Amino acid sequence: MYAVDAGHHYAQTEVSTVSPARLVLLMYDAVLSAVEIARTALTSERPDLGVVSQQLTRAQQLVTELEVALDHQRGGQIAASLQSLYVYARQRLVDANLAKDHEPLDHVTRIIGDLREAWAASALGLEQ
Repeated sequence: MYAVDAGHHYAQTEVSTVSPARLVLLMYDAVLSAVEIARTALTSERPDLGVVSQQLTRAQQLVTELEVALDHQRGGQIAASLQSLYVYARQRLVDANLAKDHEPLDHVTRIIGDLREAWAASALGLEQ
């Protein structure tokens, strides 16, 4: 119990002390992690549908957080494009969860992975 509490406290401290740019990277990483856990649970010899549902719901919530954080006034067309990608990714997560199909997860992994790479290159340049 203590290890879980300590780990949670560490994660809370990390999130509260990072820059906004780094926080977006953490969120992308969390989405990719949740999708990978769901994929593994789904494609195992004995699929764990509870884990699949839990992780895909978590990924949907994270994508929603990314979408809500968009600044449309300052971001203009880029923010609008990101919103479209987030809406699409979230829908694919819902599709995967409802159908218990791993194929839509490939799309989400590619989209979020590409966004993560682009953001990492941009964010690292901003923080230097």
